[in-house]
Amino acid sequence: MEEDAQAFIAELETRHEAPLTWKTYATWYGNNHEVFREFGVFFYRCKNAFYFEDFERNPTLFGINLKPKKAKGPFIKFEGSFHLDEVQDTRPIPKTLAFKIIEGRRDVTSVRNSNLLDRVFRQMVEMVTLKNGTVHFFELMDRKQFVKELQHGNKEE
Repeated sequence: MEEDAQAFIAELETRHEAPLTWKTYATWYGNNHEVFREFGVFFYRCKNAFYFEDFERNPTLFGINLKPKKAKGPFIKFEGSFHLDEVQDTRPIPKTLAFKIIEGRRDVTSVRNSNLLDRVFRQMVEMVTLKNGTVHFFELMDRKQFVKELQHGNKEE
């Protein structure tokens, strides 16, 4: 398993012709173009851009593969990226609100800043707004580190 992960990282570094300087797994992903990945994406930085991609996931119980009850369609891989210069804003918002935006039931311009009660009692995701109007939602394990990566990148340029 560890060898597979190292080979995967090496393949990404070869593809982007540079080392990955930061990486994490976003446990939930969506955007305002009706793309949603319930089981998240691999999220990483290479040079001055962030990349993300999903993987086919088979349900498991204690590491044992389970057969799905329903036949599912073929897996269609999703990949995306954005450059540091493209980021207009990033902030935490409630996950339920992000899901409404993904489904088109709420306009992204109506999103207010989250308050202390939101952050304490609601599950939060990071809303990354790009200058072209695209909005990505990542459920990050360490939001502070992501913000540091954004700030560090802006100082380099």
